[in-house]
Amino acid sequence: MLFTLLLIIHVLTVILWFGGLAFVTIIIFPSLYKIEDIIQKAMSFQRVEHRFAKLARYYAATVGITGLTMAFITGKHLMLFTGHGIFLTIMFMIWVMWVVMLFGLEPFIIKKMLERMVKGEVPDVNAIFKRLNAMHWVLLTVSLIAAASGILSSRGYGAN
Repeated sequence: MLFTLLLIIHVLTVILWFGGLAFVTIIIFPSLYKIEDIIQKAMSFQRVEHRFAKLARYYAATVGITGLTMAFITGKHLMLFTGHGIFLTIMFMIWVMWVVMLFGLEPFIIKKMLERMVKGEVPDVNAIFKRLNAMHWVLLTVSLIAAASGILSSRGYGAN
């Protein structure tokens, strides 16, 4: 029963997290390109980013706690970093990348960048938003690879 509850929480949280990332990547960034006023553009992004970053941190923590707990309950943690556990390892490494991004790099980098934009210290704001959007596409792609790895891992795929 505990495993089933953890699995439900884990999968629903992944859906919310990756769905939010997809929304920001596919909808929000293209909408920002249409805003001509630099301060308005930076403030609009900051409002969305500030709200979603808090949620993403919560989602990352929840996914990590539930995922690692399930791995220990089933003994699959022993498969990490082995050929048979390749898909589990991929999921884990992508989760680690996200934790570093969300709890380490993102709060400092994004905050400083937005402050510089609002102060008018950034010469080409559109170029920065295009780079951020490209980065989000990479993160979304990597996240979907993690989701696919989770599916494959749960179905017992991996090197024998």
